[in-house]
Amino acid sequence: MGRTHAKRASIAALLSSAAFAFGVPACAQTGTEGVLEDIVVTAQRTETNLQKTPIAITALSAETLQKADIRSVVDLDRHVPGMIVQSGGAFPLNVTIRGIGYDGLQNNSSQPGVAFVENGVYIASPINLTSSFLDLAQMEVLRGPQGTVNGQNADGGAINATTRLATLDGLHGEGEASYGSYEYNRQRGAANIPIADTLAARFALQHEGHEGWLRAPNQMDGRSGTQDTWSVRGSLLWQPVERFSITLWGEYFDLDANGPSVRNLLDPIGDVRATGNDSYLPQKTRSRIVAGTLKYDFDFATLKAISSYQSARANAPNSGDMLARADALAIYGVKDEEPIYVRSAKSYTEEINLAHSGGPVDWIIGGFFLRTDEYQHLYETQQTSAVPIPVTPILFPTPAEQGALFGQGLAFVSVADARRTSYAAYGQATWHASEQVRLTGGLRWSSDKYNSNTSVFFNPAVPLESKFKKLTGKAVVEYEPLTGKTVYASFATGVKPGGTNLNPGALNVPTGFAHEFVRAYELGLKSEFADRKVRLNLSAFYNDYRNYQAPSEDTLPFHGGQTNIPKSYIYGIEAEGSVILPAGFRINATAAWMKSRVDADFFVLDPQKSFLIDRANGGPFQGLDIPQRAAAFQNVNGNELPRVPRFTASASLEKSTDIAGAGVLDLHIDGSYRSRYKARLFNNPLVDNVGTYFVANFNARFQPEKGAWYVEFQVTNLTNSDDVASRFPDNFELGAVYDFIAPPRQFIGRVGVKF
Repeated sequence: MGRTHAKRASIAALLSSAAFAFGVPACAQTGTEGVLEDIVVTAQRTETNLQKTPIAITALSAETLQKADIRSVVDLDRHVPGMIVQSGGAFPLNVTIRGIGYDGLQNNSSQPGVAFVENGVYIASPINLTSSFLDLAQMEVLRGPQGTVNGQNADGGAINATTRLATLDGLHGEGEASYGSYEYNRQRGAANIPIADTLAARFALQHEGHEGWLRAPNQMDGRSGTQDTWSVRGSLLWQPVERFSITLWGEYFDLDANGPSVRNLLDPIGDVRATGNDSYLPQKTRSRIVAGTLKYDFDFATLKAISSYQSARANAPNSGDMLARADALAIYGVKDEEPIYVRSAKSYTEEINLAHSGGPVDWIIGGFFLRTDEYQHLYETQQTSAVPIPVTPILFPTPAEQGALFGQGLAFVSVADARRTSYAAYGQATWHASEQVRLTGGLRWSSDKYNSNTSVFFNPAVPLESKFKKLTGKAVVEYEPLTGKTVYASFATGVKPGGTNLNPGALNVPTGFAHEFVRAYELGLKSEFADRKVRLNLSAFYNDYRNYQAPSEDTLPFHGGQTNIPKSYIYGIEAEGSVILPAGFRINATAAWMKSRVDADFFVLDPQKSFLIDRANGGPFQGLDIPQRAAAFQNVNGNELPRVPRFTASASLEKSTDIAGAGVLDLHIDGSYRSRYKARLFNNPLVDNVGTYFVANFNARFQPEKGAWYVEFQVTNLTNSDDVASRFPDNFELGAVYDFIAPPRQFIGRVGVKF
């Protein structure tokens, strides 16, 4: 695809010569000379050492995030074993860990399978995940169900982000400016400001923008995917006495783009970095979070009360075909556009927990509350004319106006208001039975209720409901035969809420889909040896899923949605570690091997097949299409689950050189590889076979011996790989398939200062 095998292998050979299957890409600098650093994580809502936490965790420091060009969630999968982040264009990101993610991107009620937590606050809407990373201290990715302290929406795993907040340790800060190819520019700064002995504030600001990665000859500026973002965070710490503190923080994020950075798989333009789309798609995403943590340290335990208000809104007009009109008519028979696609959510969360550490038993108990009010408005047209027909959507049209709208090509319209209310209570304890043996047990009771009032094709709103109550938990046995070497075995369960579909009147696909449930078994090893110069962490897992949530079309056109696969499983092996070598060299790497299967008879209808049937019969609702659609349902027993690559690996080689009398030069090169995988449960060879992916980056940083400034030079995507980073097949009537291509090679210069 525009790059020779030898070109790819040149970087791969360099990386593979440095590492084979170990390395945690976590990693701050070496803690003491020649010794691997201790990494503290908050995966269990308390601070623990990574090597003594019986969870498969990838921890990434702020320094590593910058060196590896990880600017947002979409970049994380290059450094987390078995993780895939799928860009859905106008739809939210789909984060998948160990094969479990978010197949209901086009359904407002569907929930992610990977929870996102920021500074202890559960982030309720997947729209918020679009935000750029700002002033991070550490990022932790927890693999496998986290059904105790993180709860629902974590049957695949969790992402735990810790940002830098206000501290009482004096005045300090930093500033930085970056400029590079494709008009890339980023300016960011942060400052911690003491106000009084007991009061401090911290402010962080970032602006980031770039020209679109895709050439777009049918767009006014000739590019698609151009982005401009602003991120702001402010925090305030008041600590009148040592044992009591209140931390408040607020976050503001705006993204403006001239369309998504995706192209139709069938686009006749030969250049994979080009799109023929001629629909003007100005897209805006807004995210606001205000949160606070009250902390009181009793003599026996620490109490935390964490509150938040969150709002998210995506105004993302979309094109269902992402093609030039003539090409869309030739391929699909219609030009599909969504001039209105609005999603919004307002959420309130409250969590209270009490935690104790030290002594023979560490424990935590807590309660959680979530309320989210959601709104979705979708208006879709499918025109068959070679010349565009002006569209004037009306939210509440009269019968006469409805006729005019259908004359403009109206194909589907829905308006939905919904509310989700969740409660949970949890507890977890670790008993240090001896110096070598630790036993952990935990339970979480969750109650979730989702109510939706959905109007389709201007009909009266239909009330829909989905609810469940579930007990999840975990049990872990740890054994530390030697210092620095721990083996563990765990059993955990997790749950993902169900929801409702926008399909009143469907014949096969239910109007409501059930919650997803997993039983997960894991064996792990966490070890350090060679005088703490080598770290090797291994995990083997088997996840048994019930009611796996998956999409299906319906016999009746435009009535598809989410449904439940009775039984499926995923298993695999993961490896992480680090090696410190002489002369300032360091190696970090990861590897994962996975396999999946649907393990029960279940019949679904592939949107790709339903579209071909409708097209052959002159369009939907044309008589023969309905019985033919009914006959096209397929049994998916034995199919692979989507986004489960057989093998993934990443590696980095670092070299730190002390230049006498000048300063320190740090060099970093990394690469990541992903094998082929299936994009959807249908395993359609024409659509679902996503090819291999490889990308590498280089970073050089010079810090002078005297002075607080530094300079960096970065090359992202060294080989200019044009592999498919992710693929998103439309789950509904048109059945278009969109590819997100690896961003092109960029040369970026950076200068910064710390004080």
